[in-house]
Amino acid sequence: MARARSVFALSALLVAATTVAACTPSVSSSAPRDPFASPIVPGQSARASSSTAGHGTIDAPTPRSGSGTLTVALVGGAQLPMETAQEFTKATGFTVAAVPVDGVDALSKAGVDVVLGLDGADALQATAAGTIAASAPQDTATLAGTVVDGAAAAIAYGRDDVCVIADKSWMSANGRPLPTSFGDLTSPRIRALLTVPDPASSSVGRAFVQEAAAQTGEGLGSFAQSLNPRVDSSLGGAIAAWTAGAHVSEGYLSEVVGASAGSSGAYPLIVAPRSLAAAAATNTGADSYGTAISSTCIARIMYAAPTSSPASDGAESLIAWLQGETAQRSLATTGAVYPIDGVLAADTKAGWLMGITGDPIVADETVGSLDAMSAWLATWTSALASPAPAAPSTPDPVTDPGTQDVEPEPAPADNPAADTGYEDSSDDEE
Repeated sequence: MARARSVFALSALLVAATTVAACTPSVSSSAPRDPFASPIVPGQSARASSSTAGHGTIDAPTPRSGSGTLTVALVGGAQLPMETAQEFTKATGFTVAAVPVDGVDALSKAGVDVVLGLDGADALQATAAGTIAASAPQDTATLAGTVVDGAAAAIAYGRDDVCVIADKSWMSANGRPLPTSFGDLTSPRIRALLTVPDPASSSVGRAFVQEAAAQTGEGLGSFAQSLNPRVDSSLGGAIAAWTAGAHVSEGYLSEVVGASAGSSGAYPLIVAPRSLAAAAATNTGADSYGTAISSTCIARIMYAAPTSSPASDGAESLIAWLQGETAQRSLATTGAVYPIDGVLAADTKAGWLMGITGDPIVADETVGSLDAMSAWLATWTSALASPAPAAPSTPDPVTDPGTQDVEPEPAPADNPAADTGYEDSSDDEE
């Protein structure tokens, strides 16, 4: 009887072991113990490394080779990351020295060979001022749908719309809804939360005023009075005032006028290029502290242009190289700009975080009459000089922005980055 009990116990143990083995997933011995221990690296997923990964579709010209240093102006937060510049040097022999400027008015004193980050309005203004060449550079390709009439030297290489970018964690922690329309920016629970780079000197701020004029028409003045935003002298100053400013990468800030690494302010909404969302990626690399509010965006093609005609070999080499597959993929992987060759955005920071889908070549909405633009800027400036009256006992917006005209709100979470606001989906647009 004792032997029978022993046999029965042994059989039960074997059945239990078999059951556990059947229920245990098969895991490779080479698999990492913690699959989330390292951040996701753009361009290094299984999809990116497969033979079906996208290849460039632009028949880009072969860039010239040479030597010497090429001086490049980066307009309004435009980026030429170090790794991208190094790849250019490796391919052509030219080295690069970058000079950030906030707007095209500064180009006359920049002393550069080539300009990156022009939008259509910038290109027209710079052509009229003679700060970029009047004719197209040699050995470059003007893509269909990107021609700027009146700015022959402008060659498209990417897209980077200007939008209101929201710190979605702050908005969630403070119970504020994300704006869903341009008009929402003046609502009691949203107004006074916005910082804007000065439209008089910043290409980014000017683009925002253009979109405001397009959406409000003759109501631009009253809109600006109701909005009453914080106006900073530069894009870098606006980023320092943004509540998520400390999360913006130092590499991005190094190419922005007036920027200060590690600085955060009290304003959760900022007018900035979409590429700021890519620069404010979370530790995982697959999400961002910022999200673009699509209803506030103005579509912008990014152009490169030489400053003289004929252009230097180095300037023409860089402009031609920027349209090639290596450069387009590098710009997308770093999130510097959405590539004009859209197939190369797959599995990159630009594709994940900039909120652009479909064909990146769209009408540049900044292109228009320079006289009309001057009139809009004058209306904006005049309106801000006489803002709409605030409610009695309005708190200081620098220390407690957006609380006027509303009931008391809870304080931000001690660690907004850990707030459930990151479960919100980004507000994408085509």
